[in-house]
Amino acid sequence: MGVLLERSLREDITVRIESQRGLWPVEVDPGQLEVAVLNIAVNARDAMPTGGVITVRTRNCPDQEIEGLDGDFVELSVADTGKGMSAATIRRVFEPFFTTKDVGKGTGLGLSQVYGFTRASGGDARIASEPGQGSVVSLYFPRSTNPLHVAAEAPEKAAPLPAPPGFRILLVEDDDAVAAAVGAMLTELGYAFTRTANATAALEALEAGEAADLVFSDMVMPGTMDGVTLAQHIRARWPDLPVVLTSGFSEAADAASREGWRLLAKPYRMDALAAELAAARAEAGKA
Repeated sequence: MGVLLERSLREDITVRIESQRGLWPVEVDPGQLEVAVLNIAVNARDAMPTGGVITVRTRNCPDQEIEGLDGDFVELSVADTGKGMSAATIRRVFEPFFTTKDVGKGTGLGLSQVYGFTRASGGDARIASEPGQGSVVSLYFPRSTNPLHVAAEAPEKAAPLPAPPGFRILLVEDDDAVAAAVGAMLTELGYAFTRTANATAALEALEAGEAADLVFSDMVMPGTMDGVTLAQHIRARWPDLPVVLTSGFSEAADAASREGWRLLAKPYRMDALAAELAAARAEAGKA
């Protein structure tokens, strides 16, 4: 998480970690948890245009009532020293597509995905904030009493195919947190990449001669074009340039599948990303 936060935040922002000893285990998807923390941190960054402090805390919360569930929970909170939010904003901040950012600066899906992930994990997400007093986003996950799994017992997976030397990917992703997470995975897999924040910028980069052997694009983005429309333009203009689309929304995934595009469903792990990119390379004769 340290590397991902460094790539997502500015130099004028200090990150502090305060973790209680003896934290209870919880059962969550680690990849989704990383993206959730990054999404909250990026929102905190945007709320501190002149810099500030982000504090990530974890603690045990015994005997709590969370959304009608009684029991023990682990709290993970992210606090910032930013401009804060009004009560009206707090009431809507977890709604899909609600955003206070300027047009073209975000889809408003980050915190709604955080909320959906936390609820799907059996917990809850809450926000405390006042204008001028910063914000605290708290995630609550139920304590697990199941025995920890031993990693050695998991079946071994084949090592992901390495990227060919000099293979470049054009990453199209509007969410800074997701882009940082995906970029870190691409780098670890040996790919070089350039990132654009929307489909229009991606097409402009390609027209300007940006070197790319493959385009890896989100489907739901701000602007006039989504991922499928971008892929259609690329197929018409550069028919030999492979495109892999990704989305966490079933409607978008169905649209991509109907047109026969390669699709990687969110959330995904690095081995799934490696396999999909390798398959797209092989299909295009670039293995």
